[in-house]
Amino acid sequence: MNLAQVILQPAGGSDATEHYHRTIGNPVRLERMKSVLTQEDLTALTALFPDGRLRVWGVVPGVRNQNKSKWARFEQDDLVLFCGHGGIFASAFVKYKTHNRQLALMLWRTDREEGQTWEYVYFVNGLRSHRIGYLDLNRAAGYSENYVVQGVTVLDAKKSAKVISELGLLDD
Repeated sequence: MNLAQVILQPAGGSDATEHYHRTIGNPVRLERMKSVLTQEDLTALTALFPDGRLRVWGVVPGVRNQNKSKWARFEQDDLVLFCGHGGIFASAFVKYKTHNRQLALMLWRTDREEGQTWEYVYFVNGLRSHRIGYLDLNRAAGYSENYVVQGVTVLDAKKSAKVISELGLLDD
């Protein structure tokens, strides 16, 4: 597998923890989402997830659409590191993405502060649990030792390779 990049995905706040449990920890049935998916999305997701159980996440547009531009860089098979509660607690691979406000509203409603929803949606597979502290992540990524992931971040190829290698993220 040729990984282009690592995505640091914050998922530690109270809403994010609930969302993670509801749509990553417990896959969502494709049947439940059918009414808000395009035919193109439905066809692709049916092929990618033949058992009809999908792990789904999303990001809000963000201030001046900053998260939209990050999400636009996500590619199939990128490695997502779910971060929170002191470090990396899970990882998965991007399999598909779609912009779908109605799906986000169905799954997660809106955030309380800004009224945005997590409409830049992506679907993942290969979920694995981890217990990697921020200190180890920060050293591998070249961040300050006390850095905490607070916004979705796409690492460049060099940092991605270093994080994957130093943290042993693809070791079985």
